[in-house]
Amino acid sequence: MAKSSTYRTDIDGLRGLAIALVVFFHVFVGKVSAGVDVFLLIGGVFFFGPQIRNALNPRGLTPVQVVIRMLRRLFPALVVTVTVTLALALIVFPPTRWGREGREALSSLAYVQNFALSAAGQDYAAIGQDVSTYQHLWSMSAQLQIYLGSLLVIFLCAGVYRLCGRREGKAQVSGINMAPWGLGIATLASFLYAMYLHGVDQGTNYYSPLSRFWEIGLGGLLGLWLTQPGTHRMSGTAGAGHRKTDWSLVGLALILATGVVMDGAQQFPGPATLMPLAGAALIIVAGPSSRLGRLLTTAPFQFLGRISYSLYLWHWPLLVLVTYLLSGGESNRDGMGILAAVGTTRGLAAGAGVIALSVVLAWLTLSYVEVPTRQKTKPGERSWAPGRLVGVEKGVTAGIAALTVSAIALAAWAQPPAVSDSTASISESDTIDYPGPDALLNGVEVPPRDPVPNALNPIESFYPASHADGCTALFEHEEPILTHQRNTEDIPCAYGDLESARTMYLFGNSHADHILTTLDIVGRDQGIRIVPLLKMGCFPGGEPKRSDGHDYPECAAWTEAALEYMEANPATEGTFLISTQPAPGTMGPEQTPEGLRTVVERLNSAGMRVWGLRDTPWPHTSAGPLDVRDCVAAGGYVAGDPLLDCGVERDDSLLAENPAVSALAGLDVTHLDLTNAMCGPERCPGVIGNVMVYRDSSHLTNTFAAMLSDGLERQMYGGTLPSDEFAEEPAAPSL
Repeated sequence: MAKSSTYRTDIDGLRGLAIALVVFFHVFVGKVSAGVDVFLLIGGVFFFGPQIRNALNPRGLTPVQVVIRMLRRLFPALVVTVTVTLALALIVFPPTRWGREGREALSSLAYVQNFALSAAGQDYAAIGQDVSTYQHLWSMSAQLQIYLGSLLVIFLCAGVYRLCGRREGKAQVSGINMAPWGLGIATLASFLYAMYLHGVDQGTNYYSPLSRFWEIGLGGLLGLWLTQPGTHRMSGTAGAGHRKTDWSLVGLALILATGVVMDGAQQFPGPATLMPLAGAALIIVAGPSSRLGRLLTTAPFQFLGRISYSLYLWHWPLLVLVTYLLSGGESNRDGMGILAAVGTTRGLAAGAGVIALSVVLAWLTLSYVEVPTRQKTKPGERSWAPGRLVGVEKGVTAGIAALTVSAIALAAWAQPPAVSDSTASISESDTIDYPGPDALLNGVEVPPRDPVPNALNPIESFYPASHADGCTALFEHEEPILTHQRNTEDIPCAYGDLESARTMYLFGNSHADHILTTLDIVGRDQGIRIVPLLKMGCFPGGEPKRSDGHDYPECAAWTEAALEYMEANPATEGTFLISTQPAPGTMGPEQTPEGLRTVVERLNSAGMRVWGLRDTPWPHTSAGPLDVRDCVAAGGYVAGDPLLDCGVERDDSLLAENPAVSALAGLDVTHLDLTNAMCGPERCPGVIGNVMVYRDSSHLTNTFAAMLSDGLERQMYGGTLPSDEFAEEPAAPSL
């Protein structure tokens, strides 16, 4: 079918430019380029005007027909890429990740991946997991959600016009004239909401369709202006001249500069998004006769524009899978560019390979999936007859249906079954087979056994009781969690001896939380009620960021609220906290943040002693974090082989001396150190005495944490330390 005289091939080229930026920045830079935002604006240009005119036309398509046409254009390629990605993921990734891959594949096929990613950002069990193979599909989900919501409003408004008794022609003209006002109000409301949410919860803001609507709405307003009756703006022939060329180059500069000077993950879709959107709008308004417009109509940009959708679908999972393979599965945690993950030389070659393969797959998908399954009838025809599909088209459609079923079946099968020993403590009779820390401390012989707990269990099963009880503050919380299910139930958050009048606070982040299993046993033995004051990723006195890289003002607010609560309600046995953490930059493997001293001073001033536990070693290497659970599940642990212990060098995580001793000198702090239960002279294994130490890349399994309780109790309350068991020096209060 011939293209109309007003068809803008330069906008196809702009799509090509946008996808080139997306792919380049994802592969080589590891950050947001604003290409997706340009896509959203372009989508709005071509969505609202035609849909408004169609809805006002009594002989136009019904809402169901419109949705079917959209899905027929978008869904087949999505199914193919998601299904192939899922199959490759089950081959490449360890079994511990299969269940997550299946769930995210289903979320992508259901167009709710943006909600899944937003929820994962708030999910305690998602912290420290690798970047999602389907992460890029959030934009496809948000875009379709916006389209569906907008269609509902458009058809409702069109129906109201007809119910009001307006004549057909008059209703259509009046509706078109009123549309910019309604769309403008909705766009402004979304923009203001995005501004508000940017300062309150940027993680949710980034994925929210309510926040993203204004980008598509702005494109819709531009499209309505371009297609206003009696003008030639859409054709790009009105007022062509040298000045317009200058504006197109200004627009290009704005788009290119965005990826260089801005962190889109931190800023979009807030006000900073106006920069690339303004750039795209200037290029569109300048038209095909501008200098940039003529460049965008050339063959390379037209080709990229045609394959842009499929190229977007393919490039990200290929990048994630290749990066995972080349980095040994250790450097894919932050979605960094491949150069940072595997080095410049290998990264350049691998990145070029990812791009080349993505382009080939995109062209194949366009040719054999997108084109054969597209709607062939004109938009004005009501019929969407299956009988129109013949030959290869029918075969492709059947293949798509089969792949959809396969994807769902694989997703359902992918979650490994839980086994009964996930969080079971080791009984006294079991310690012969599973000696745990005794293997390091006392040289106990370790028989050949599979490690416990089973690495294939769901990650949620490895968490302490505070997780299921809802006794840990999430990212957005600024007040202490004192009762179950985050202050929504009347059951107090308490562990240890629940009837005791003697109390101790457990204060801090997830590394305080993972020691709760240990402290719970100590509390029951000593007759102490343990009251947790815990918040995800919030080290007291530190300056943390969220695990997704966003700023974390809620941490400071929560820390202050928790301190005020403890000062008003002093615990009889003091406060237990983690006194060290990994140092940023090149300051060394561990440090005690300066702000912790102020925290301890306030607790001491309130009459509470402080128990300061040196943090457990983090299994991180120069290549990145080592997920011990993944390592064990993938067969990386071989009993008796010191180089296949799923561990790291001791010096990678620890200094020769506990830095908290000097940093908190002169304060009422009892320093505690479990290092020798977790590390030998040179290495910190991921499995000790047939017990898996870590559930991820830094947090203890409940099983191993429980086996540390005897040694921690002896350090806190006296007793013999066999073989200088848990510390290099006997623990004593610093007065």
